[in-house]
Amino acid sequence: MNANDFLAQLAGINVAPEVVENEEEPGDYEEISYEEVDAEQFDTFEVRASRPGNSKRRVSRGRVAQRELQSLQFDNPGGEMVRFLPDSADIVNANRSRRNYTEKQAEIREEAIHHDKTGKLSTTTKGQTEVIDLCDCLNPDCDGCHWPCATCKSRKCVFQCRQGRRDMIARVEEMFTVEGTKEHASATNPYFPYVIKD
Repeated sequence: MNANDFLAQLAGINVAPEVVENEEEPGDYEEISYEEVDAEQFDTFEVRASRPGNSKRRVSRGRVAQRELQSLQFDNPGGEMVRFLPDSADIVNANRSRRNYTEKQAEIREEAIHHDKTGKLSTTTKGQTEVIDLCDCLNPDCDGCHWPCATCKSRKCVFQCRQGRRDMIARVEEMFTVEGTKEHASATNPYFPYVIKD
């Protein structure tokens, strides 16, 4: 049974069986042609009069089969789909503008001053990374004036280990006053990004 016979059987169209001499190999199928269907056969109507003056029309099975076969055909949309598809140049331009935007964001981004994993102050400005090994007493020349840290054994940590610390000391005020002055001695962090008012 070929595809046309199968569709005709589904639609209820009686076709005389053909004698098949050579069986088709699997994968070899005939192309279905709907042009050869006799249109007059499917244009018949049965009119039944159930009551006088009121008639009911019933479409024959052939007409329904014709409609079903036509709905199974492929309709090429042609030029209708062109207006829905974007131009390939628009797609490329959209990706390029998105890429340029992300590159600009990466260039502008600057890291705030912070302690890195070794405990040193690190800052990135205009693509240049600067690393400063500053003691917590805020004296740039100090080599370490505190007790060794319990975590990293550095003598530059005071209240907390500097490795990965998020906090930064902005100002240190001594507990004593220098002779001849009325105020306590204080030191301000030279690398602190904001102005500290007294």
